[in-house]
Amino acid sequence: MRRFLFLGGTLGLLAALPPRAAAQDPSIVVTIDAQTARVQTSDLLTNGKYVDLMRSGFPMRLHFRLELWRVRSNWFDQFVRGVEWDEVARHDPLAEEFVLIRAGGKLSRYTSPEELARALNLPYRIPLTPPGDGKFYLVCRLVMTTLNDTDLEELTQWLRGDASPAVQGEENIGKALARGAERAMVRIAGLPDLTLEARSKQFRF
Repeated sequence: MRRFLFLGGTLGLLAALPPRAAAQDPSIVVTIDAQTARVQTSDLLTNGKYVDLMRSGFPMRLHFRLELWRVRSNWFDQFVRGVEWDEVARHDPLAEEFVLIRAGGKLSRYTSPEELARALNLPYRIPLTPPGDGKFYLVCRLVMTTLNDTDLEELTQWLRGDASPAVQGEENIGKALARGAERAMVRIAGLPDLTLEARSKQFRF
């Protein structure tokens, strides 16, 4: 079982932030306040491509990794520990809603891409366990992808011509096959992914 760095408490979410006035490039920021790390992303859906992919049936996975490093003046900096967590966002075509599953399994629904974007901007607060005296800094990396093993298996079934038992009627089967063909074309063309990284200022324990 993986040992995590931040065992002093569970991942927490702050209150929603107000919407940004203008779209900007996606970014991630990590800061330290007392013995708490604060990780916040911004503008992840700014160009609309991930929204289009979710509407085409591709869930979006956000994988975070936060690392604690110790500064060493006479040698390479020392990696101390790290923690990882995930968020998953997808589109529910029946309800015409976006679904977000956060770390810890909390599920929320949003009626528009704008609402989902604001939810993705919610910061995480992660308590730090003091590892002893010294000077440290944090590095946080976010990898955002749109295809996982489950998606690939489903796509393979579509390519074989298998139809889900839940799809009934000529019209629904036609829509399902069209969706499967669309997914195949996107897979062949290659799905976009995004990697963001941020480093905090140095701090002392």
